[in-house]
Amino acid sequence: MDENDLKYIQKTLGREINEIEKAMFENLWSEHCSYRTSKKLLRMFSKTINERTSKDIVVGIGDDAAVIRLKDNICLALAMESHNHPSYIDPYNGAATGVGGIVRDVLSMGAKPIALLDPLRFGDPRVEKVRWLIDGVVRGIGDYGNRIGVPTVGGECEFDESFNYNNLVNVVCVGLVKEEDIVRGKTKEKELSLILVGSTGRDGIGGASFASKDLTEESEEERPSVQVGDAFSEKCLIDAILEAVKTKKVKAMKDLGAAGLSGAATEMCLSGCELYLENVPLREPLTPYEIMVSESQERMLLAVEKGSEEEIIKIFEKYDLPAAVIGRTTDTGRIIAKYKGEVVVDLPISLLCNAPLYDREEEERILEREGRIEERVDLEEGILKLLESPNICSKEWIYSQYDYDVQLRTVIKPGRDAAVLRILETYPVGIALTADCNSRFCKLNPYVGSLYTVAEAVRNLACVGAKPLAMLDNLNFANPEKPDRFWQLKECIRGLADAAFSFDIPVVGGNVSLYNETVIDGKEYPINPTPAIALIGKIDNIEKVPGVLDNKVEEEDILIITNETKEEMGGSEYYKVLFNSEIGRVPRVNLEKEKEIYKKVVSLINRGLISGTKDCSRGGLGIALAKFCINNNIGVEVELDNYNINKLREDLLLFSETSGRIILAVKEENLNEVLKEIDGYVIGRVGGKELSIKINNNKINISLGEMKKVYEEAFPKMMGEL
Repeated sequence: MDENDLKYIQKTLGREINEIEKAMFENLWSEHCSYRTSKKLLRMFSKTINERTSKDIVVGIGDDAAVIRLKDNICLALAMESHNHPSYIDPYNGAATGVGGIVRDVLSMGAKPIALLDPLRFGDPRVEKVRWLIDGVVRGIGDYGNRIGVPTVGGECEFDESFNYNNLVNVVCVGLVKEEDIVRGKTKEKELSLILVGSTGRDGIGGASFASKDLTEESEEERPSVQVGDAFSEKCLIDAILEAVKTKKVKAMKDLGAAGLSGAATEMCLSGCELYLENVPLREPLTPYEIMVSESQERMLLAVEKGSEEEIIKIFEKYDLPAAVIGRTTDTGRIIAKYKGEVVVDLPISLLCNAPLYDREEEERILEREGRIEERVDLEEGILKLLESPNICSKEWIYSQYDYDVQLRTVIKPGRDAAVLRILETYPVGIALTADCNSRFCKLNPYVGSLYTVAEAVRNLACVGAKPLAMLDNLNFANPEKPDRFWQLKECIRGLADAAFSFDIPVVGGNVSLYNETVIDGKEYPINPTPAIALIGKIDNIEKVPGVLDNKVEEEDILIITNETKEEMGGSEYYKVLFNSEIGRVPRVNLEKEKEIYKKVVSLINRGLISGTKDCSRGGLGIALAKFCINNNIGVEVELDNYNINKLREDLLLFSETSGRIILAVKEENLNEVLKEIDGYVIGRVGGKELSIKINNNKINISLGEMKKVYEEAFPKMMGEL
């Protein structure tokens, strides 16, 4: 514990604190739990919740999960978390328990978990340890999610050498709940009985404080801070909790995550609580110190009506889950923990839950540099090289390890711009889910990169005809004590907030993960700033989504693109892969223009006028066209001379990553109606078995088979399986 914090605590209390109380403060006042660096900055998101955006928010920021109304009384619970440090030290268990924790956050609102997303970041896959991390993380997510019966329906996976020593594992969970069944994670009511479900062991002690510091060469020794999950117990817990909620006797509920019982009890029992630690179900003999801060998995704390304890505990016994009354809520404003009659903790909750906030120094450092690479490569070679790059190639190797069809809701599966789920209770209304972040853009220009991140996510939703309902963010950054890293954090939050406000998207929750920086032999290895986001969208009629039912891309469909292409190559995949350079201008976002583009695309899809879509992002127009062919198993013939209104060089036109562009496939009979609605450019038509592009007397012809082979085999080759 920081010496100044200790002095402040003891001065405020007027006494010295014991070792248990000290451990509680160390965990609850950690950056991971208290957001001491970021809390003031996060207030920038408040403007996104206003008269226009708040009408469907049922539970906003501050609970284990947000809840938004989808239709009538049918609501979605949403949460996003990270498990970064644990997943570097122990990738399998770190990733698995990350899934378990986020599922319990959604469960604690009384919601049934129905979908997961996994935004991931890894280093250079040519490095053996990075491949070991990829394998462990993907197996951990897959094994845990598959066993608990919650589908992983989407996500993203970005590679950059800045993540060599700090891979990122972010997880999103969506749950389904009727408005009348929502349970809150906080209560002021006194004389409720506290029931702890699940057994407590020695694993995970100190996890919150471990996640709040840089990794070093000695971090491997902190492996005991990584929790170990049990997916079978989690599945039983999900079913038992949902059954207990139906009794209407559960008044508040909290997952035991960071800081364990200390965190759950203080965050849930706002007016005070008294705990009897000898009643806690244990896997092994533990001291009161260990009981209070253990982060053992698959545990929940419930506040239930007095007199209903036996009824609730019988439900858990039916599922072979240990459960016991371990305390009660009070009106003292304190957390008092007793062990066999002796008071071992007596602290004011207001002090435990309100760590003093930091005012960090900041230093602007924009790394974006104007310029252009004059060297050119063969355009066909450029497309094929990009198709096999880690950031663009097929991630089927990853998502094939996930059961994305369990629960039978998944309509559009992983590998596309956004996942689409049917919600039987609201059919044909459905939901779309996507996760995004271009960390390279955010490194070069944090504010602009964050605007682009939100715009790309909205664009992905538009591709499936979805209007954004809500946004979650997971702010992954390096050491905020360094002024330039703190400035990156501030600028990224500002960018996310401005973009979300412009697109009328409320930011309803998220997570902050700092100190993603490793120090080896005195040298610092910070990650790229990575403000990963998840967007949840509403689809009015999933039967109109391109690729669903008979709404398919066919020969002779006309291709339209929705925005011009500018020379914006800074941080582009083309410059990075072909020239190992990040020079150039990062793509700017015209928020008002793009808002109108995406709104019109959604309208056209919902009117059944669009048969196919493809977002233009990494790799630019050339890669978007190639992926369009691969996804639809058909060729296209494109002529770009009339489209090239900015007279760009061929490679710049093909590989610039200008924002605001979606490729639309339209039946010829619908073309005039579509062009009346949207100010797009006709660039070609669908047909044949190759990608054919004509620019400035240059002709590109690549067979569909060659593109598919490169695109689909690249990742297994990286992992040494081909």
